[in-house]
Amino acid sequence: MTGEHHHPLMDPSIASAVFFPRPDLPFSPPSKTGVDAMIDVGGAHVRLRTHLGPKDAPTLLFFHGNGETARDYDDVVSRFLTLPVTFAAADYRGYGPSTGEPSVGTFLSDAHRTLDFFLRLCAQEGRSGPVLVMGRSLGSAPAIELSSERTEVDGLVIESGFARFVPLLELLGVPARGMGLRESDGPGNLEKMARVTVPTLILHARGDQIIPHKDGVALHEQCAATQKRLVTIENAGHNDIMSVAGQLYFDALAQLLELLRPTPPNTP
Repeated sequence: MTGEHHHPLMDPSIASAVFFPRPDLPFSPPSKTGVDAMIDVGGAHVRLRTHLGPKDAPTLLFFHGNGETARDYDDVVSRFLTLPVTFAAADYRGYGPSTGEPSVGTFLSDAHRTLDFFLRLCAQEGRSGPVLVMGRSLGSAPAIELSSERTEVDGLVIESGFARFVPLLELLGVPARGMGLRESDGPGNLEKMARVTVPTLILHARGDQIIPHKDGVALHEQCAATQKRLVTIENAGHNDIMSVAGQLYFDALAQLLELLRPTPPNTP
């Protein structure tokens, strides 16, 4: 599109403020259950680390937070597997072993290609259970994108998700309004939630110092699903929500999974 390179979103300061790519932590032991695949997203490859659960269990595609990688979740994946689910953590361009440079422009389109790959993988492995997408913090954008656009998605989980993009950028030190950025230029999380009709769970810490609790409330209120739940984690911040919540976190996930369990046919 003519003049697209002049759009404020193409400013390098946006990508450097939004994305904090890093390699995997060195010296970590190899995963006991995870199998990596590199997905061609057009001009780059992103990693998907999949931990297979029972064949009849739901499948969960997870988009992690900023400064994290899929490998970071090896330490807690056993908790997810006991739900049970097949758990797959997706990286973004430049994160872990993934190639390329992350950008707002490719962030959401890559998520669609990742879901396509994950669905093919599940079919090949004989996994036919309900499909959930889950996003933490930055990962809330691809998770909401897929839940609002893709009919293959049966459930949504958002942990510490953001509602509006421009206030988040300004919190990160980017003078977004001064650069001419509008909310419609961003991922549109809040607007897309009005198109999310699948059962939805939102987890947010009361004391989140990066993405305020009111963002979780706004996402919950905007969600169009008839089955939706906001779980507020007390005494937690942005980066310790799972550890502080403990069993409450996984109980909430289990309750969402129960909603997605197929109803057995009536027997005479």
